[in-house]
Amino acid sequence: MQAKLSAEEWDFSNIDASELRAALLWEIRRECADVRQIVADVKPWLDRKLSNRNVRSASKRAGANRWPANAPFTEAEKAFLRAWTVFDSFIPHHEFLFLHKWNRQQKRAEHDRWLVKQLRPLVEKYSIPWLCLAQGERHRLCAILEENRTSNVVHVGSWWDAVGHFDRRKIDPGVPLKFSYSDYTSVLLTINWRLSKKRILAAIKKILDECEPEGIKHWSGRGKKNRDLLIALERLGMMRLLHRYTLAEVRLKVPEAWKLYETRKWYDERRRALRDFRAGSSYSESEKFFPISWQTKAQRSRSTSELPAK
Repeated sequence: MQAKLSAEEWDFSNIDASELRAALLWEIRRECADVRQIVADVKPWLDRKLSNRNVRSASKRAGANRWPANAPFTEAEKAFLRAWTVFDSFIPHHEFLFLHKWNRQQKRAEHDRWLVKQLRPLVEKYSIPWLCLAQGERHRLCAILEENRTSNVVHVGSWWDAVGHFDRRKIDPGVPLKFSYSDYTSVLLTINWRLSKKRILAAIKKILDECEPEGIKHWSGRGKKNRDLLIALERLGMMRLLHRYTLAEVRLKVPEAWKLYETRKWYDERRRALRDFRAGSSYSESEKFFPISWQTKAQRSRSTSELPAK
């Protein structure tokens, strides 16, 4: 007999308002089928069963500070980059600074040690429902998410970023300092402070419009109040219930869930859960993916009944 779906998977009615945003991101990650493989791939690196990432060997022709721009990633690099992308929201990027008098090997080694420390608890616990995490861990993740949201909009780039990009790409030193990575763009601005702030901001806006990469999805803050975040969590909960039970079975086997969502249009909410899932799993081409709990039990039952008899 299949175990009853735990309340932590669908009942978010008592969650603290300060945890809603982090809980929604966490639960969306749990619904991503590709995360399972990403976690499986990165575990050997975290356990040191894959060699550490290789520092690009210097090219004698290019000079001591250059390395091949198109050098292939190692398996360890691929694994850690995918994991970093998935759990990016819960990694405290502001804690690690490259502004140390280290050489390239030391920087890479120190960063890897720091990143292992950040990724290991996320990889080990990602499959656990948010409400089953220890309260202290939930508070820690909420604090990291909030810090990232407020500090990671615009920040002053480091010389390490600029010099590293210059070395890798062998760029003409006379061209403007502007380069992009992931959803970010770094650019060096020279500002004439004698002009008015209005003129300065207008000029900066023009540069921003010119620098913006194509295909970037802009996150909209509209409608993202606590009530809307809670509703998105509830939709995920209803989707999971319909994945485990038929609607009639929910009423009989999980009466507390039926009572909680009795007035809702279950299948409409399930479709909206798909929209919320795709909006929240922006680390991948989410339009191609469906949540793990997307298929309903009723759909599976119909598929089984249509199989030809042997």
